Amino acid sequence: MSFALELKNISYSYKNKPALKNINLSIKKGSFFVLLGLNAAGKSTIFSLITRLLSLQGGEVFINSYSINNYKKALKSVGIVFQEPTLDLDLSVRQNLYYYSCIKGLNFKQALRSIKDEITTLDLEKHLDICVRDLNSGHRRRVEILRALIDEPKLLLLDEATVGLDVKSRFEILNYIRNIVQNRNISVLWITHLFDEVQSTDSLAIIKNGNIIEKGILKDILFKHSKNSINEVFTYLNDLKS
Repeated sequence: MSFALELKNISYSYKNKPALKNINLSIKKGSFFVLLGLNAAGKSTIFSLITRLLSLQGGEVFINSYSINNYKKALKSVGIVFQEPTLDLDLSVRQNLYYYSCIKGLNFKQALRSIKDEITTLDLEKHLDICVRDLNSGHRRRVEILRALIDEPKLLLLDEATVGLDVKSRFEILNYIRNIVQNRNISVLWITHLFDEVQSTDSLAIIKNGNIIEKGILKDILFKHSKNSINEVFTYLNDLKS
């Protein structure tokens, strides 16, 4: 089986303090995968290694079968939404998209065509010429997702994409991402600390203190540990692995 993303024996330390310990994960093509953990569990370190914000110290990362060391090919078909906002607040939505297209070496008209349907679905048609500074946080995040979809990526990485948003905006964005997995056959790594963003049929890995303490389909994990909810199994596993 070929995977959209594979992490093999990943370890990482900050100033000799281990942050990740022998992480092994694989994400099937065309699937939605959740990496769940509390703050400082190691989620963002994994994200940074995949996106090359940090250099590998041990192990291997493959994206669509390309080693991350061959980053031009590995990252070519990846869309990224960072936890911290990365839009230029003083540019309009259209200008932000244009700037990103230039960085990617894309023709802007072609880039806009590649996301034409997404502009409508994300309710951004009337916002294209509005300064990003004047958008609310929910619409800013939608613009970042829209930007990540330029050039039709095969893998979408989202690090705490709904942090700071109200409940309605959180689930509108989450449902949108789930829909594009089905409708556009995009693979998604959804990194979060929010339990209510995980569904029973989701592929899931739970991370604590740099270790993957459980992984599988959530409903199977619940059955395995005789628990009724993600909250219960998360608490149980965290106490068990303490």
